[in-house]
Amino acid sequence: MKKILEITANFFRRLFEKDLVIKILSIVSAIIIWFAISISVYPTIETVVYNVPVVVEMQGTYAEAHNFKVISQDVTEATIYISGDRGQIGNVTSEDFKVVASAENVINASDYSLPIEVVCTTGKEFTLEKVTIADDTRSSIDYISVSFDEIVTTEVTIHPLMDDIHVASGFICDTDDVVIAPNTIEITGPKDVIGDIEDVYFYVEADGELSETYEYVAESPVIYSGETPISDNEEISFSRTSFTVSVPILQKQTLSLEVRISNAPDSFNVSAFMEKLTLSVSELEVAAPVDAIKDISSLSIGSIDMREVDIGSVFTFSTEDFLPDDYQNLSGIDTISVTCPSENLYKITMTIRGSAIEIVNAPTQFDYNIITSGFTLFFIGSEESIEQLSYIDVVSQIDLINYELEARDYKFPVTFSTPAYDDVWCLGSDGVLSPKATVTVTLKSNS
Repeated sequence: MKKILEITANFFRRLFEKDLVIKILSIVSAIIIWFAISISVYPTIETVVYNVPVVVEMQGTYAEAHNFKVISQDVTEATIYISGDRGQIGNVTSEDFKVVASAENVINASDYSLPIEVVCTTGKEFTLEKVTIADDTRSSIDYISVSFDEIVTTEVTIHPLMDDIHVASGFICDTDDVVIAPNTIEITGPKDVIGDIEDVYFYVEADGELSETYEYVAESPVIYSGETPISDNEEISFSRTSFTVSVPILQKQTLSLEVRISNAPDSFNVSAFMEKLTLSVSELEVAAPVDAIKDISSLSIGSIDMREVDIGSVFTFSTEDFLPDDYQNLSGIDTISVTCPSENLYKITMTIRGSAIEIVNAPTQFDYNIITSGFTLFFIGSEESIEQLSYIDVVSQIDLINYELEARDYKFPVTFSTPAYDDVWCLGSDGVLSPKATVTVTLKSNS
């Protein structure tokens, strides 16, 4: 019996060794026959598709028109169970489907439970059996929970936070002088969140002590609602996140104050007069860029016109007017008053005749006739000089050096001086700074 079995086994082994092609064709034929039988006997199949995306459809809805956006949804991927013709759904994947939740009934920024619908993006026909959450295939779902909010954009001014900036001794840095370019930012996010924004800051950082202007590129602005930062909110977006920051560092210095004198007679002792002036403040503490202040020891606060100076006159100068734009006033003083001398000064009234006026630097082709009969003026000076002063000590002149003349009447300003007295000046009457004389200019005859 054992010998018979061995003979039989050897026969079949030799048969397969000789007819390998026949064997392969037999297997392929069996598969084809099985597939044909399956299609004819079982044409409908059931299948499960995993990781199907869940989307909220807003196109053409009230929500889209009013700029509502999905803030959150409880299901982002689902598992679908479908049935249908084997030729239609036999090889489908998650890319062929999407689960759609329609926002057509959303009319407020609020929470909604939206019905879902399974859509085949490739047009295959199927029957939906159920939809489950991707990580919980036991429970069928017909709705998803979605939160909507109105998305708005606002423009906010940026401010620097300079807690980590250290300035060298003798220098200052004022937050108000920090330049951020651009200095505004557009922030987009849910209306309620954006409405809570009060300030936007950049943290400005620097190594060591600063003694010169510092340039810095700041990134990632920090948004505050009151004292609470809200910049970690993923629902918020910025129009930009990188800004250039310039931190001016100013040097402190105390500068003496000076006043100028204008329109004084050539013979007038300006230095002696200035020594008698009294300034309400003799020096000012300021701060300015190093290059602008390093060689400066004093500041001119302005000019006093001698034609306006009376006994004891007071002139007021504003620091805003005489301080350069890049200077800061650290003293807290806004105005400087200058008081002119009043002691040992006397004033007299004197009439100067028009015939006493001399015309200088006059073109020779013309004749000049002074029509004005004279002027009443005030002269101020020391007691000794005023007692001796007479009209013959007064030099009255009209200077025509810069005039282009023709034959007609002119009104020329007249200057008055007292060359013999260096402590006397002239004050026009009735507030007139430069009295003017009417002069008729005519061409000389050829003869």
